Amino acid sequence: MSDKKLQRSNSTRYYFDDPDMDFIFQWSAGAAKTGGLDAGELFHVAARIADGDTASWVREFEAYGDDQRELAETWRRRGWRRSAGEAQMKAYYCYRQAWQFAGRGELFEPLIHKYEAAFAEAVDLLGLPLEFLEVPFEDNSLPGLRLDAGPDAPTLIVIGGGDTGREDMYHLIGYNAWQRGYTAVIVDMPGQGSTPLRGLYFMAETERPIGAVVDHLVDKYGQDPARLAIVGMSGGGYMVSRAVMTERRLAACVASTPVSDMGQILPVGVVRAMATEGAMRDSFQMYLWRSGCDTPEEFAELLTTFRADPAQVRCAYLAIAGAGESPTFLEQARRWHDGLPVATKALVELDAASGADAHCQINNPTRLAQEICGWLDEVLPRP
Repeated sequence: MSDKKLQRSNSTRYYFDDPDMDFIFQWSAGAAKTGGLDAGELFHVAARIADGDTASWVREFEAYGDDQRELAETWRRRGWRRSAGEAQMKAYYCYRQAWQFAGRGELFEPLIHKYEAAFAEAVDLLGLPLEFLEVPFEDNSLPGLRLDAGPDAPTLIVIGGGDTGREDMYHLIGYNAWQRGYTAVIVDMPGQGSTPLRGLYFMAETERPIGAVVDHLVDKYGQDPARLAIVGMSGGGYMVSRAVMTERRLAACVASTPVSDMGQILPVGVVRAMATEGAMRDSFQMYLWRSGCDTPEEFAELLTTFRADPAQVRCAYLAIAGAGESPTFLEQARRWHDGLPVATKALVELDAASGADAHCQINNPTRLAQEICGWLDEVLPRP
C-alpha cells in the first residue's frame, strides 16, 4: 500500500486551505507553551498572509521576527532579561517558520543564520542550563544541544526528521522532556538543521551518526547505557529504528512514527507531487538541499534505501502514530510493533479527540511528552 499524496494531518482546517501551510500553522500553534508565538501573535501574522502564497508567508514571518528581535533588544537594555529572552525566542520561531517556505531563493541561507543566532541569544538571556554540542562524527561533527536535568537524571537523545533542526526538537519534545526530569540531548543527523552547509546529507546508515552520539555521551559524560533512551520524530522515526537494529547501548527507543520502508511512504509519484503542488513545492527545495539530490526522481531513489527490520531490535520500544497521518504511516507503525521480538513494547494511536492526531503530534506537544516520558518512567531503571 502507498498513498497518492503526503498526508500529515486530518481534514480539520486550522487557518489555511493550503494543506502544507496549514500543517506548519498547526505546528506553530503547538509551540506556544515552549516559547513560540502566542495565539494573538500567530493569528496576526497569519491574517497578513495570502493563502498558498509562500512569498507572503516568508515576508510576514520574517518581518514579525524582526519586530520581536527589536523588542528583545529594547527590553534587554532596560534590564528585563527574561522578557527579552522570551521575545528573542519568538524572533527565532518567526525566522524558522519563514525559512520553511523560502525555497532556495536569496533568503534561504540568511534566514538559517538569523534563526540560529536568535535561538542562541534567547538561551543566553533566559539562563537555560543548555550546552551547545559538537559531536565528533567521522571527519566532521554534528551540532547539538544538551539540556541538563542533573546527575541522577536519565538521558533522552532526540532526533528530528526531514524538515527539522535541533532548535525545532527543543520546542517539540526536548524542553518538555527536560521539565519532566530528563536530560535532553538533541543532535542534528546528517542532512538536518544546517548540516548541509558542512557537506553532510541524508544517509540510510543512521547507525553511524547515532553511534557517534552514544560514543560522545559515554566518553564525555560517563553515560550509563541502562538509563539512555532515544526518540525519533517523523523521518527520525526511521533513523532511530534503523540504529537500534545494531546499537545495543540504548535501553529504550521511541518513534513517532516508526518507519521501516521510506520508499513506500514517499514513492516517486508522491515525491513528484511534493515538488510541484502548492506551498510544498518550496519546502521540497529544502529536501533536495538536505539530501544532496538534484531532482525529485533522484530523491525518491535515495529514499528506497531507507529500510529497517524490527526483527533485529533488542531494546524496549514505544511506537506512536496519529490517526490524521497518511494510512501508510499507520500501517508501518502497526507492522513494526507486531514484528518486534521484545517483551517490552507498546503501540499508541492518538485520535482526533486527543488533539494529538497530526504527524509527530505537532498539534499537541504536551500529549506527546506525556506519552513518551510516562512510558520511559516505567521502563528505565530508577537511580
